[in-house]
Amino acid sequence: MKTDELKTIGILGGMSSAATGEYYNLINQKVKDLKGGHNIAEMLICSVNFANIEKYVRTSNWDEAAEYLVNKAKRLENAGAICLFLGTNTMHKVRKQIKEAVSIPFIDIFETVSKEIKSHGKTRIGMLGTYPVMNDQFYVNAYKEFGIELISPNETEKKEVDRIIFDELTHHKFIQSSKEYYIKVINNLSNKGAEGIILGCTEIKMLVSQEDVKGITLYDTTDLHCELAAKICTGEIILD
Repeated sequence: MKTDELKTIGILGGMSSAATGEYYNLINQKVKDLKGGHNIAEMLICSVNFANIEKYVRTSNWDEAAEYLVNKAKRLENAGAICLFLGTNTMHKVRKQIKEAVSIPFIDIFETVSKEIKSHGKTRIGMLGTYPVMNDQFYVNAYKEFGIELISPNETEKKEVDRIIFDELTHHKFIQSSKEYYIKVINNLSNKGAEGIILGCTEIKMLVSQEDVKGITLYDTTDLHCELAAKICTGEIILD
Protein backbone atom coordinates (compact mmCIF):
# COMPACT_ATOMS: atom_id res chain seq x y z
CA MET A 1 0.00 0.00 0.00
CA LYS A 2 1.36 3.42 -0.97
CA THR A 3 1.95 5.74 1.97
CA ASP A 4 1.58 9.52 1.96
CA GLU A 5 5.07 10.99 2.04
CA LEU A 6 5.32 13.80 4.59
CA LYS A 7 8.41 15.58 5.88
CA THR A 8 9.17 15.28 9.59
CA ILE A 9 9.35 18.73 11.16
CA GLY A 10 10.74 19.52 14.62
CA ILE A 11 8.93 21.61 17.23
CA LEU A 12 10.82 22.93 20.24
CA GLY A 13 8.04 23.71 22.69
CA GLY A 14 6.76 23.66 26.24
CA MET A 15 6.83 27.46 26.40
CA SER A 16 4.07 27.10 27.64
CA SER A 17 2.12 23.85 27.32
CA ALA A 18 -0.86 25.92 26.13
CA ALA A 19 1.16 27.27 23.23
CA THR A 20 2.69 23.92 22.34
CA GLY A 21 -0.72 22.28 22.31
CA GLU A 22 -1.91 25.02 19.98
CA TYR A 23 1.06 24.41 17.64
CA TYR A 24 0.30 20.69 17.58
CA ASN A 25 -3.39 21.14 16.87
CA LEU A 26 -2.98 23.92 14.31
CA ILE A 27 -0.26 22.19 12.31
CA ASN A 28 -2.28 18.98 12.18
CA GLN A 29 -5.41 20.82 11.06
CA LYS A 30 -3.51 22.74 8.38
CA VAL A 31 -1.89 19.54 7.06
CA LYS A 32 -5.33 17.94 6.94
CA ASP A 33 -6.66 20.98 5.04
CA LEU A 34 -3.84 20.68 2.53
CA LYS A 35 -3.82 16.89 2.09
CA GLY A 36 -7.37 15.89 2.97
CA GLY A 37 -8.59 12.60 4.36
CA HIS A 38 -7.03 11.46 7.62
CA ASN A 39 -3.67 13.11 6.95
CA ILE A 40 -2.00 14.89 9.86
CA ALA A 41 1.54 16.12 10.35
CA GLU A 42 4.63 14.04 10.95
CA MET A 43 6.47 15.96 13.64
CA LEU A 44 8.85 15.53 16.51
CA ILE A 45 8.18 17.61 19.62
CA CYS A 46 10.72 18.33 22.33
CA SER A 47 8.70 19.90 25.14
CA VAL A 48 10.81 21.65 27.78
CA ASN A 49 9.98 22.49 31.40
CA PHE A 50 8.27 25.89 31.36
CA ALA A 51 9.38 26.55 34.95
CA ASN A 52 12.93 26.79 33.62
CA ILE A 53 11.88 29.13 30.82
CA GLU A 54 10.00 31.42 33.20
CA LYS A 55 13.06 31.60 35.47
CA TYR A 56 15.35 32.54 32.56
CA VAL A 57 12.95 35.24 31.37
CA ARG A 58 12.33 36.71 34.82
CA THR A 59 16.05 36.88 35.60
CA SER A 60 17.18 37.81 32.05
CA ASN A 61 19.50 34.81 32.13
CA TRP A 62 19.74 34.49 28.36
CA ASP A 63 23.08 32.64 28.29
CA GLU A 64 21.71 29.77 30.37
CA ALA A 65 18.49 29.85 28.35
CA ALA A 66 20.46 29.50 25.14
CA GLU A 67 22.47 26.58 26.49
CA TYR A 68 19.30 24.84 27.67
CA LEU A 69 17.44 25.25 24.37
CA VAL A 70 20.45 24.46 22.19
CA ASN A 71 20.71 21.08 23.91
CA LYS A 72 17.04 20.37 23.17
CA ALA A 73 17.32 21.59 19.56
CA LYS A 74 20.19 19.18 18.94
CA ARG A 75 18.01 16.33 20.19
CA LEU A 76 15.40 17.15 17.56
CA GLU A 77 18.03 17.29 14.83
CA ASN A 78 19.53 13.97 15.94
CA ALA A 79 16.06 12.40 16.02
CA GLY A 80 15.56 13.17 12.33
CA ALA A 81 13.72 16.49 12.07
CA ILE A 82 14.38 18.21 8.73
CA CYS A 83 13.84 21.70 10.18
CA LEU A 84 13.25 23.39 13.50
CA PHE A 85 10.38 25.56 14.76
CA LEU A 86 10.82 27.32 18.10
CA GLY A 87 7.25 27.62 19.40
CA THR A 88 7.69 30.89 21.28
CA ASN A 89 8.33 34.54 20.51
CA THR A 90 10.20 35.43 23.70
CA MET A 91 12.85 32.74 23.39
CA HIS A 92 13.69 33.85 19.86
CA LYS A 93 15.97 36.13 21.86
CA VAL A 94 18.44 33.20 21.67
CA ARG A 95 17.65 32.15 18.11
CA LYS A 96 21.17 33.02 16.90
CA GLN A 97 22.75 30.51 19.28
CA ILE A 98 20.28 27.83 18.22
CA LYS A 99 20.83 28.50 14.51
CA GLU A 100 24.58 28.19 14.96
CA ALA A 101 24.27 24.93 16.90
CA VAL A 102 22.22 22.92 14.38
CA SER A 103 22.70 22.16 10.72
CA ILE A 104 18.99 21.88 9.84
CA PRO A 105 17.05 25.03 8.84
CA PHE A 106 15.71 27.16 11.69
CA ILE A 107 12.35 28.65 10.68
CA ASP A 108 12.52 32.18 12.09
CA ILE A 109 9.23 33.52 13.47
CA PHE A 110 10.33 37.13 12.85
CA GLU A 111 10.97 36.48 9.17
CA THR A 112 7.73 34.51 8.82
CA VAL A 113 5.60 37.29 10.31
CA SER A 114 7.45 40.12 8.56
CA LYS A 115 6.87 38.58 5.14
CA GLU A 116 3.13 38.52 5.79
CA ILE A 117 3.10 42.13 7.00
CA LYS A 118 5.14 43.36 4.03
CA SER A 119 2.84 41.51 1.64
CA HIS A 120 0.09 43.85 2.87
CA GLY A 121 2.25 46.90 2.19
CA LYS A 122 2.52 47.78 5.89
CA THR A 123 5.58 48.79 7.89
CA ARG A 124 4.42 50.36 11.24
CA ILE A 125 3.03 47.64 13.49
CA GLY A 126 2.01 47.38 17.14
CA MET A 127 3.40 44.60 19.29
CA LEU A 128 1.86 42.62 22.15
CA GLY A 129 3.87 39.99 23.99
CA THR A 130 5.77 39.29 27.17
CA TYR A 131 7.55 42.22 28.80
CA PRO A 132 10.92 41.40 27.16
CA VAL A 133 9.28 41.19 23.72
CA MET A 134 7.67 44.60 24.16
CA ASN A 135 10.56 46.25 26.01
CA ASP A 136 13.80 44.72 24.76
CA GLN A 137 15.56 46.50 21.90
CA PHE A 138 16.43 43.09 20.50
CA TYR A 139 12.89 42.56 19.22
CA VAL A 140 12.71 46.04 17.73
CA ASN A 141 15.95 45.39 15.88
CA ALA A 142 14.91 41.88 14.82
CA TYR A 143 11.85 43.23 13.03
CA LYS A 144 13.77 46.23 11.73
CA GLU A 145 16.02 43.77 9.87
CA PHE A 146 12.94 42.92 7.79
CA GLY A 147 11.75 46.52 7.37
CA ILE A 148 9.14 46.59 10.14
CA GLU A 149 8.93 49.43 12.70
CA LEU A 150 7.42 48.30 16.02
CA ILE A 151 5.15 50.39 18.24
CA SER A 152 4.84 49.20 21.84
CA PRO A 153 2.25 49.84 24.56
CA ASN A 154 3.04 52.26 27.39
CA GLU A 155 4.80 51.01 30.53
CA THR A 156 1.65 50.35 32.54
CA GLU A 157 0.10 48.43 29.65
CA LYS A 158 3.27 46.39 29.11
CA LYS A 159 3.29 45.20 32.71
CA GLU A 160 -0.37 44.22 32.69
CA VAL A 161 -0.13 42.48 29.30
CA ASP A 162 2.85 40.51 30.65
CA ARG A 163 1.07 39.67 33.91
CA ILE A 164 -1.93 38.30 32.04
CA ILE A 165 0.32 36.07 29.93
CA PHE A 166 2.23 34.53 32.84
CA ASP A 167 -0.49 34.50 35.51
CA GLU A 168 -3.40 33.49 33.29
CA LEU A 169 -2.76 32.40 29.71
CA THR A 170 0.13 30.04 30.44
CA HIS A 171 -2.16 28.38 33.03
CA HIS A 172 -4.93 28.01 30.42
CA LYS A 173 -7.02 30.73 32.11
CA PHE A 174 -8.95 32.97 29.73
CA ILE A 175 -10.72 35.75 31.60
CA GLN A 176 -13.18 38.17 29.99
CA SER A 177 -11.80 41.25 31.75
CA SER A 178 -8.31 40.41 30.49
CA LYS A 179 -9.64 40.03 26.97
CA GLU A 180 -11.26 43.45 27.24
CA TYR A 181 -7.97 44.92 28.50
CA TYR A 182 -6.08 43.49 25.51
CA ILE A 183 -8.67 44.92 23.12
CA LYS A 184 -8.23 48.33 24.76
CA VAL A 185 -4.45 48.14 24.37
CA ILE A 186 -4.83 47.12 20.71
CA ASN A 187 -7.07 50.13 20.07
CA ASN A 188 -4.58 52.39 21.84
CA LEU A 189 -1.78 51.12 19.59
CA SER A 190 -3.93 51.72 16.52
CA ASN A 191 -4.53 55.29 17.69
CA LYS A 192 -0.74 55.72 17.98
CA GLY A 193 -0.37 54.90 14.29
CA ALA A 194 -0.05 51.11 14.22
CA GLU A 195 -1.19 49.71 10.86
CA GLY A 196 -1.75 46.29 12.43
CA ILE A 197 -0.90 44.37 15.59
CA ILE A 198 1.52 41.47 16.04
CA LEU A 199 0.24 38.97 18.58
CA GLY A 200 3.82 38.39 19.70
CA CYS A 201 3.17 35.67 22.25
CA THR A 202 1.95 32.28 21.19
CA GLU A 203 -0.77 32.18 23.88
CA ILE A 204 -2.47 35.50 22.98
CA LYS A 205 -4.41 34.01 20.06
CA MET A 206 -6.35 31.95 22.57
CA LEU A 207 -7.64 35.14 24.23
CA VAL A 208 -8.11 37.62 21.38
CA SER A 209 -9.11 36.98 17.76
CA GLN A 210 -9.65 39.00 14.63
CA GLU A 211 -13.38 38.89 15.32
CA ASP A 212 -12.79 40.98 18.45
CA VAL A 213 -11.10 43.87 16.58
CA LYS A 214 -12.43 43.72 13.04
CA GLY A 215 -11.08 47.12 12.00
CA ILE A 216 -7.45 46.36 12.94
CA THR A 217 -5.44 43.61 11.24
CA LEU A 218 -3.98 41.10 13.70
CA TYR A 219 -0.84 39.21 12.75
CA ASP A 220 -1.03 35.98 14.73
CA THR A 221 2.53 34.68 15.01
CA THR A 222 1.35 31.20 16.01
CA ASP A 223 -0.99 30.80 13.06
CA LEU A 224 1.54 32.13 10.54
CA HIS A 225 4.32 29.91 11.92
CA CYS A 226 2.05 26.87 11.86
CA GLU A 227 0.89 27.61 8.30
CA LEU A 228 4.48 27.53 7.16
CA ALA A 229 5.13 24.35 9.15
CA ALA A 230 2.23 22.59 7.42
CA LYS A 231 3.45 23.65 3.98
CA ILE A 232 6.95 22.36 4.71
CA CYS A 233 5.58 19.12 6.16
CA THR A 234 3.45 18.43 3.07
CA GLY A 235 6.18 19.43 0.64
CA GLU A 236 4.31 22.46 -0.67
CA ILE A 237 7.39 24.45 0.32
CA ILE A 238 10.77 22.82 -0.26
CA LEU A 239 13.65 23.91 1.96
CA ASP A 240 17.08 24.47 0.47
